[in-house]
Amino acid sequence: MSDLRTIAVLKKNNTQEIRVSVSIQDGYALVDMRVFAAPRRGGEGEPHPTPAGICLSRAKLPELIRALQAAEREVSR
Repeated sequence: MSDLRTIAVLKKNNTQEIRVSVSIQDGYALVDMRVFAAPRRGGEGEPHPTPAGICLSRAKLPELIRALQAAEREVSR
């Protein structure tokens, strides 16, 4: 991905965070939501990306937002 720009960070638990980033790749706007983990066993440095996550084209965002809103309604019952 080129020019990856983080736009939000959500704490998942004590050792992980979810980063929401945007980028342009081959002319396509992409949104990446990825789990980042803290350095292992007291190591120093920045959290590192894990394989856990998804990358979607901008065109899929409305569908994802609707799905997340449906999930929120369902768990709020």
